[in-house]
Amino acid sequence: MLKFRSFVFLLVFIIYSSKFAEAKVYSCDSRVGCGCSRNNADINARIVGGEVAVTGSWGWAVSLRDISGSSFCGGTILSASYILTAAHCLTDLYFPMSRYSVEVGANLIQQNLGQVIPFSSITMHPNYNTYTKENDIAIIRLARPITFTDSNVARLCLPEVNTNSQSQYPIVGKPLVAIGWGTLSSGGISTYTLRQVTLYTIDSDQSKCSGSIHNSRLQFCAAVNGGGKDTCQGDSGGPIMFYSEKDRAWVLAGITSYGRGCGLSNYAGVYTRVSPYIQWIRSITGSDGLIAIAQSSSDSSSLSCKLSTSIVSIMSLVLCSFMIIFGFNQ
Repeated sequence: MLKFRSFVFLLVFIIYSSKFAEAKVYSCDSRVGCGCSRNNADINARIVGGEVAVTGSWGWAVSLRDISGSSFCGGTILSASYILTAAHCLTDLYFPMSRYSVEVGANLIQQNLGQVIPFSSITMHPNYNTYTKENDIAIIRLARPITFTDSNVARLCLPEVNTNSQSQYPIVGKPLVAIGWGTLSSGGISTYTLRQVTLYTIDSDQSKCSGSIHNSRLQFCAAVNGGGKDTCQGDSGGPIMFYSEKDRAWVLAGITSYGRGCGLSNYAGVYTRVSPYIQWIRSITGSDGLIAIAQSSSDSSSLSCKLSTSIVSIMSLVLCSFMIIFGFNQ
């Protein structure tokens, strides 16, 4: 009877633990100068549809606000004066640009808890294609610099990738994390609290990608098997990134661009591949504190390794428990 009760307890423990098997805290190295926020990122890759982000864990998250103060797109802090976003987020804006603003340093938006700074000017990529969304990338210059003494803000690292490898970066099959304040379902209501979701890069030849993508050199797909996880309306312009084990920092992989529906099993989301645009970004921002760190083919794999490690630990614990309960150690 005792062994039976122990077995039931163990079974409950396994079920409960499996929900958190892929939960992990990612520490960063503030000495890198980018990709490190006030609080470490706490990610549970198994949560369907994503999860609420820990306050202060994504210091480079930006909300673009219209004249009424409503968030309409996301963005990424590049430096004190520049924000990176998607070109399609800015195509319908009207002058003067000062009527639009960004909010940085806040998980909960539209309550003026963060720094709210007006636009000064915008620069969209000159070859942006409104139909195919190729070159869906733009830079916002702020009317005044972001105050980095605010511990809630930080800049995100950019990837410095060899020219010959840019079209293969981020690496297919590797995990990425996207963040934003977008809707939780297609046509749904936007959230005011920053959320995060873990996705995986998809080969452009896969059917869930090939039917949507137009230029695999400048774009890439990300999704999960079976659907249910995705970026959605309102997340456009925000970052999708990976954790570099080598640098102990988060690095930008892409910009949320477009997709068919949200979280559909047969369609992946499409993202602007950032690596081919580093020189173009520098031509706009100049020496305003932009930080790019060299990346190789192995640098974006650490998230999957860390996630699998936690599963192995739980399985080891389960095996030991079985041995104790049923006397296999005799």
